[in-house]
Amino acid sequence: MIKLSYHEYSLKPFTNLNSVSAGLPRSGALIKVEWPQGLVGYGDLHPWPELGDMMLADQLAALKKGKITPQMEQTIWLARKDADLRKKGKTILSSGEKVRNNYLVSNYAEIVPGFLDELKRAQFSTIKLKMGRDLAAEANAVTRIAAAGFKMRLDFNSACSWQSFERFFSGLSPQEKVWIEYVEDPFPFDPDTWMDAKKLVKIALDSAYDKVDWDKMTKAPFDILVIKPAKMDVDKAIERCKKFNLKATVTSYMDHPVGSMGALAVAMECKENYPNLMLDAGCMTYRSYQMDQFSATLNTSGPYFSSIKGSGVGFDLILRDLTWQKLN
Repeated sequence: MIKLSYHEYSLKPFTNLNSVSAGLPRSGALIKVEWPQGLVGYGDLHPWPELGDMMLADQLAALKKGKITPQMEQTIWLARKDADLRKKGKTILSSGEKVRNNYLVSNYAEIVPGFLDELKRAQFSTIKLKMGRDLAAEANAVTRIAAAGFKMRLDFNSACSWQSFERFFSGLSPQEKVWIEYVEDPFPFDPDTWMDAKKLVKIALDSAYDKVDWDKMTKAPFDILVIKPAKMDVDKAIERCKKFNLKATVTSYMDHPVGSMGALAVAMECKENYPNLMLDAGCMTYRSYQMDQFSATLNTSGPYFSSIKGSGVGFDLILRDLTWQKLN
């Protein structure tokens, strides 16, 4: 029987992280998992109730009664990957193919003068822009990003209707559209209208993953699958990509740095095993929050993670000194 314990944390975002959140501190829990053979690994449990996840307190309460939620199951799966690397004395950076990450812009207001020049100097090539608050202002941001020569991933978090999305997209110029790599969750999932949207631009599926009837679907109304190891069976997702000829990107869940590094481990593994399927990753979402003792230890070089202190996902000394509450 595995032993589970947790440490609750709070992350302070710099701004509203997307069109469905209010910019308030976010709660989650680090999970410590100990296996009988002496393996110890760490994972992150960071629910987004705004996106339909079960509340943190409810998931922890369920676990105390012996019930494991699907999200907790993924947390333990990621903790096992961490534990295996810790046993070997290796970090996640030694266990897969190096991956490039996009730069996440949570709010168009972040694009102040000089901001894009700074990203260019840091050698970022792709910006993921959260959409859906003010489409007119966001269209201006798209114009500036395209003019600066960045590829774009526009994430609407299903905030539009088909009509408002079509109106927005039709208002962009060909010179702007050519820089859009894909549009993610443009409006609530509907196979027919998504198929129409796919005729305008490449579409990526994220939050509606569980709403797709994968067994009955014959042709996917999207081109790209956003794989979030924090809440998704990765092996099953990869098989679906192969079956429907989809590209994929692995991203973190706008969660704790432990979660970001767990997602990075999966991104590197997928890149090594499926190089023709994988697009650039998105595992630097921890930058959306004020710096803490975890994020302060992360080392990056532009769009790449460069080194990790410790083993597995890192943070060895910090994790050792936390106060852990037993779950079972």
